Amino acid sequence: MPTTAEILRATNPWWVDGSLTDDPHLKRFDASPVRWDPPALTVMPLTFGDTHTLRGPRQVGKTTTLKRLIRQLVQRGETRVLYHAFDLTTDAREFVDIIRQAKTLHPAPEGPWYLFLDEVAAVPDWQVGVKVAWDSGLTADDAIVLTASSAHDLKRGSERLPGRRGNGRDYVQLPMSFRDFCHVAYNLRFPDEPLAVEEFLTPRGQKIATRLMAFATELQCAFDAYVRVGGFPVAVRDHRQRAHDGVAPATIEKLWNIVAGDVAKTHRNQLAALKLLQTVGASLGSPLSWLTAARGMGVEKPDTAKQYAELLAETFVLLTVYFWDPQKRSLEPNKQRKVYWSDPIIGQMPAVLIPGTARPSADGLVEGVVASGLFRSAAQTLIQANAVPGTVGYWRSGTDREIDFMIPRVTDLERERLPVEVKGDNTTGLAGARAAILRTYREGLVLSRTVFDWRSDIATLPVWLLLAGVSEQPLRSEALA
Repeated sequence: MPTTAEILRATNPWWVDGSLTDDPHLKRFDASPVRWDPPALTVMPLTFGDTHTLRGPRQVGKTTTLKRLIRQLVQRGETRVLYHAFDLTTDAREFVDIIRQAKTLHPAPEGPWYLFLDEVAAVPDWQVGVKVAWDSGLTADDAIVLTASSAHDLKRGSERLPGRRGNGRDYVQLPMSFRDFCHVAYNLRFPDEPLAVEEFLTPRGQKIATRLMAFATELQCAFDAYVRVGGFPVAVRDHRQRAHDGVAPATIEKLWNIVAGDVAKTHRNQLAALKLLQTVGASLGSPLSWLTAARGMGVEKPDTAKQYAELLAETFVLLTVYFWDPQKRSLEPNKQRKVYWSDPIIGQMPAVLIPGTARPSADGLVEGVVASGLFRSAAQTLIQANAVPGTVGYWRSGTDREIDFMIPRVTDLERERLPVEVKGDNTTGLAGARAAILRTYREGLVLSRTVFDWRSDIATLPVWLLLAGVSEQPLRSEALA
């Protein structure tokens, strides 16, 4: 078995020759037809003294993002750069030992370092190792990026590092958005920079929406594919290699096995988790009853179903939409919540793995994609098990009138949330949605399948137009000092 020193030398060859030519992650990326730049790649500042976190589901390319950041540093002449994956480490004390040993092995160790520490949440009490390294002066002047595949473990650990993160922030890398999917899978390039959702109600938003309508045929085709394929790089690559014929069942099964592995680590039942995904598909667009979910999963208690949903939210499989109370101006976690898949391919898993399972309705799939797109663009905190300020909500009146989404504003945080309703192309339905929003909230967006009717108070836009034009926020929370 190789020693730690041998592993460090093998995984950090740039210490000696400044080369990453044999790195397997970069070789696969360079040879892949799927060349995607996730937002965190371009916006994360690598400043000495700061500790950032990068969270996201497995198979989304977080390690490749780290390696690409490392390549940028090495290409500009930096060599005090450490990459180490902690997925096989079992003791937090090794955290300090590995960093210290790396700095000893480097031919010119003096000066601040860039430390890329992958899958740190695999180490029990990893934050203790980070704290000791900082307090001892070993890493206080370094730029550090920590990654993990669970929102819960990494967030909980980073919150236990008061005063040891500098201006570090928390980032999330998700499967690619619809806009990025258009670029990568269909080579569609749009002439304008993306907007926050509420900016589509401005004159500038009208101009950009009108320009995007010139791509209507291509966008509809790409959207039909995205609803089936989603944005995991492995699924998009599969879709391209199959001549745009969707994703192979074997690829979907591979992605499920990753989800199932995370479920098994918490000593929960994998089949129950899969049936929860099936139940979510049947309830898309409606609040999810924990009793209904428990029956579908074959578990006794509604609270057990809730615990599964929270676990899958923390591992970026599900996302949650809470009831928004306009009087309290707050989310209400004790009321029924809506639950969606975080990526469309997750919705394909039950039908592939459970024979006879019906696929979700087309309307439900579209609303799920909208939910994910709005979270990406407007939510300050993306996928949480608990309601927090900045999470996307929904609204329902005492007479059961409902608005699908109430989203936080990005450009004007003091104003009321913006309502977004998802409809088809039925004229009566669209008019009713506009009237309901106008009566209660005065402005908002109605998303149709193909209808474009821009107005400064309530605009009706095709769903694929909005999702092709909205921005994505890789930054998900304020600095944790």
